[in-house]
Amino acid sequence: MGDWMTVTDPGLSSESKYISQYTSETKMSPSSLYSQQVLCSSIPLSKNVHSFFSAFCTEENIEQSISYLDQELTTFGFPSLYEESKGKETKRELNIVAVLNCMNELLVLQRKNLLAQENVETQNLKLGSDMDHLQNCYAKLKEQLETSRREMIGLQERDRQLQCKNRNLHQLLKNEKDEVQKLQNIIASRATQYNHDMKRKEREYNKLKERLHQLVMNKKDKKIAMEVLNYVGRADGKRGSWRTGKTEASFFLRNEDEMYKILLNDYEYRQKQILMENAELKKVLQQMKKEMISLLSPQKQKPRERADDSTGTVISDIEEDAGELSRESTWDLSCETVREQLTNSIRKQWRILKSHVEKLDNQVSKVHLEGFNDEDVISRQDHEQETEKLELEIQQCKEMIKTQQQLLQQQLATACDDDTTSLLRDCYLLEEKERLKEEWSLFKEQKKNFEKERRSFTEAAIRLGLEVLIGTTLQYTRGHGKRSLTVRLVGLQFARLNLLNLFLLLLRLQTFARRVPVYLNIAVLSVY
Repeated sequence: MGDWMTVTDPGLSSESKYISQYTSETKMSPSSLYSQQVLCSSIPLSKNVHSFFSAFCTEENIEQSISYLDQELTTFGFPSLYEESKGKETKRELNIVAVLNCMNELLVLQRKNLLAQENVETQNLKLGSDMDHLQNCYAKLKEQLETSRREMIGLQERDRQLQCKNRNLHQLLKNEKDEVQKLQNIIASRATQYNHDMKRKEREYNKLKERLHQLVMNKKDKKIAMEVLNYVGRADGKRGSWRTGKTEASFFLRNEDEMYKILLNDYEYRQKQILMENAELKKVLQQMKKEMISLLSPQKQKPRERADDSTGTVISDIEEDAGELSRESTWDLSCETVREQLTNSIRKQWRILKSHVEKLDNQVSKVHLEGFNDEDVISRQDHEQETEKLELEIQQCKEMIKTQQQLLQQQLATACDDDTTSLLRDCYLLEEKERLKEEWSLFKEQKKNFEKERRSFTEAAIRLGLEVLIGTTLQYTRGHGKRSLTVRLVGLQFARLNLLNLFLLLLRLQTFARRVPVYLNIAVLSVY
């Protein structure tokens, strides 16, 4: 680089000297000089600088200012303002053409600089607007990326929930299949056991029937004759000798007292056995009456007023029969009278029970016909009407949901795409679907419970009748070898009567269970 050059003007102040130092430059190219000039022009000038430029040339320093300008222009690469002189002593003259050319070039450079500055400013504005646009696009893309990520997370969570729900449903289906298989196995085993029990009972019944037939036929075929019972042997255990008239007379005379004693003891023993058997039969009868009274007695929950009247009459009749039997038990009665009293009392009791059941059946039918709706009684027709109403409401709800779906599809067809419409539709109908599923499952559970309770009631009634029948037959046929023929006949007739009456009661209970709903059947069973 060249040396720094300074020009001193006589009429300038200290500020003008400071500026002249910045304007003095080395000999450089015009482009570098122009760049430095632009940098210098960007520095703001004070009021003193403006006053310096306004008072740059005066009448007194014209030559000095021209020489200063000539020096500055030559440093910027412009031609000199003076004409070239051949001699050193001759005075240099100002070249006006060179001055005008320099001024023209300076103006052209100024215009170019202004145009370049405008282009640079416009370019900066364009770049700034492009930068803002890119920043806005970046922010929008970032927001779209976040929303897509959130949607993807939501879809993944929904997919996971659906998979969990699907697994749970598969597990429930598997459990239900296992339960159905278990129930089928239980039903098959119970059916086989029931068939086996029925065959066994049939065999026992046939045996009892044959035994009864044999006893009746033996009684008819037997002729009137004397039979020696309880032969009295000798005390010493020796065998008796041949009997003649004398020996027999002496034997009867000697052992007459002993014979009478043995016969009396034998009769007393047989009488005691018969009395014990009669006492057992009476105890059984008393126990049956007590059980009937306990069954027909009012439970903890008070039944209706009509049922109270009917049960009160039945209980009073049974108590009267029990009092009569307790009064008659003090007398020693024969087998025939005991048998007649037993049959009459049992027939009377079963008639009372039958009338009581018929009264209850009539009351229920009256209530059903009159349409009396109580808190504890609901008829089958009302239940069917309610189910029909619920089905109609479900159908109306389905139609309403379909119309709403169509309206939503029409509204969202222009504004949203397919994904958003499906999401909105699912969100809108999810709650209604869940509510309908819950109601439908509740309805199915109630239906299953009703069917189960009806089947369990009928099975319990059948089992109860069979158990009572088996118990009575075993109770009266137990120890038949020790009893006499009349007592056995009385027991068998009593068992036949129990069998017939229990069969009638079973038929009545089954018809009653078909006509009355399950919850009413359970209440009637508890009253019985």
